[in-house]
Amino acid sequence: MRHLAGALLLLGSCAGPARQDAPAGAPDFERAGREASDLLRELIRIDTINPPPPGSPKPHADETALLRRVRQVLAADGIASEIFESAAGRGNLVARWPGTGEKKPVLLMAHVDVVGVDRAKWTADPLSAETRGGFIWGRGAQDDKDDAAVFVQVLRLLARTRARLKRDVLLMLNADEESSGRFGASFMVERHWDKIACEFVLNEGGRALLRDGRVVQYGFQTAEKIYNDFRIWVRGESGHSSVPLPENAIYDAARLLSKFEGFRTPVRVTETVAATLAGLAESPALSEWRATMKKAAAGDLPAAVKLCENPRFNAQLRSTFVPTIVRGGFRENVLPPDVEVNFNARLLPGDRIDDLIGGLLAHAGVEKFDLVEGGEAAIEKWKREHPKAKGAVFLVDRGVDAPASPLGTDMHRALEAAARKLSPGAIVVPQMATGATDSRFLRQKGVACYGINPCPVGEEEESTPHHHDERVRESSVGFGVRFVWETLLQVAR
Repeated sequence: MRHLAGALLLLGSCAGPARQDAPAGAPDFERAGREASDLLRELIRIDTINPPPPGSPKPHADETALLRRVRQVLAADGIASEIFESAAGRGNLVARWPGTGEKKPVLLMAHVDVVGVDRAKWTADPLSAETRGGFIWGRGAQDDKDDAAVFVQVLRLLARTRARLKRDVLLMLNADEESSGRFGASFMVERHWDKIACEFVLNEGGRALLRDGRVVQYGFQTAEKIYNDFRIWVRGESGHSSVPLPENAIYDAARLLSKFEGFRTPVRVTETVAATLAGLAESPALSEWRATMKKAAAGDLPAAVKLCENPRFNAQLRSTFVPTIVRGGFRENVLPPDVEVNFNARLLPGDRIDDLIGGLLAHAGVEKFDLVEGGEAAIEKWKREHPKAKGAVFLVDRGVDAPASPLGTDMHRALEAAARKLSPGAIVVPQMATGATDSRFLRQKGVACYGINPCPVGEEEESTPHHHDERVRESSVGFGVRFVWETLLQVAR
């Protein structure tokens, strides 16, 4: 999952000379970049689409097949690893490079499942890992097999240089991020926490965009909005369409939706977003918003409200909801027995979905309503037990209410130091992701998680994750290895 988090974040690739004060021996970054790119191509070619497309002989994604190959790669450098399956084929790999134990471990986490593809819209085979025009093409090239390849390569470098660090460096490649996380990170936190217990996590979620071949900005994800889904259900009365009835579920739902459209949640400037606005106010790309951003960052609420005229700022400054699916009726000549509208909500950390739903319905003049939770079986049971109810709200996905990770920790400082070392003059800001990542499961455990994009992308390819023609620059993969290496030196030596 890669999402642009609010305002534009731009980054470029300036690797610079190899470091001479590595813990044991200076890594060969040129070789490491080639190997990481080769591994990425291998990972792309292993089909881990989650869920598999209709008609596939596979009932679910098979991440274990990919992880067996990674286990072989790690073993070639003397690194042992384990695979924990939450179900057949739903594997999660864990490996460790031991430190002295003076400080708590760091976990490098990446998911290896990917979203589906519409092959007709691709100009390359999405599972071919074709190298063309300086890019590696394929599903997962940015989300998130590039991170997986980089993290594996960094662990190999630690082994080759016999690095002595104060922290263990853990690696987890997990399943199921593109679905619920139930078979991946959630399973590992609940069932195998002893294998991945750590103080800090580096995961996907940050931004790193190229402009004119140089670095201008880094964004490190310290918070993410909380994913929720709820459905507004309106009961109708079925019958033959040749005899219309006074009440119709589609009209009733439409009237309700028209009232919802004008509802807005309160604007709130979180610590992360305040720091983002203050940093990005210096970006030439956002000069027209500069004065307003500075005021909002300083706590000026009218300025923050003004920023919400821009949809990307709006998504950073308030909890949002939007209708995404409408279902109603089943035949052209039959009155609809009911209508159901799905709403996807993304909440600021600390906001509650119950409050958003209550405020939304109060705004629409609905004073009493049933909130049904517990899955499809619970919803159907409620419908049977309430045959005269005219409507309800079904909360089908209550999100993981994960707190923001703090600024100013050892890891946050290490990320900033690595960015400034490799990219002098770049703007470096924290950010809040509007999409969800597996970090939410570890943040709930009290772990400080930071989203990064180690492999810089340009405007040309920045929007291709979850889209067709996903690709990453081969040179950026080598940069990613160097960036993660530098960060680990800063936080663990």
